[in-house]
Amino acid sequence: MNDKDLALVEKIMQEIKKVRNTSTIVFNTNFTQIGKSNLLLLKGLLDHEKESGFFVVLDRPHQYMSYLLHMHDVGEEYLWFVDTVTHMSGGAKEEEDNVNFVEGPFHINRLFEAFEPHDDGKSLSALRSPEKVDFMMIDNLATMLNYNTTEKVTDFIKNYQGFVKDHSHMLGGVTIDGESQPEMNEILTEHFDYRIDIKELKKEV
Repeated sequence: MNDKDLALVEKIMQEIKKVRNTSTIVFNTNFTQIGKSNLLLLKGLLDHEKESGFFVVLDRPHQYMSYLLHMHDVGEEYLWFVDTVTHMSGGAKEEEDNVNFVEGPFHINRLFEAFEPHDDGKSLSALRSPEKVDFMMIDNLATMLNYNTTEKVTDFIKNYQGFVKDHSHMLGGVTIDGESQPEMNEILTEHFDYRIDIKELKKEV
């Protein structure tokens, strides 16, 4: 990352700190910058703030973000992926310590099963317990409108918001382009607590 990227990371983290007691945040960015914005968010949360969390991939297999993190020297030891995409992409579902593969994207509300314990009380996967993480980010929720009705996506957002609020220490975040995704923007604006405009912050660095 260059100096401007790092300065933007700093600004984003400052904005998050202002509303850190807020449960859910919409991060607004350009459509072509969604992947980059997620990378900056994870850089800030993992490296800058020394937090741990979940990254739910609904758009691209987790290997994409894992590769970007590796390229920018961001460690993954405190990040756990929930991958709903790999089985559709034809990619191999290789068992990894920090990844759980779940059904999706046609069954998005089953995503939360990834966090439920087995009957014996043990974790369903290698994911860390939600009680022990600081954030839960979703890469690009707008893609779900390609596979689900607006009603299903709205139900998912409500369930996601409820899941985050049930773990009051946890920050929930979704990255979208509000202008090119007006339907998703309207749903998130109605149900999420706060908005951080990465587009505007970028102009300041």
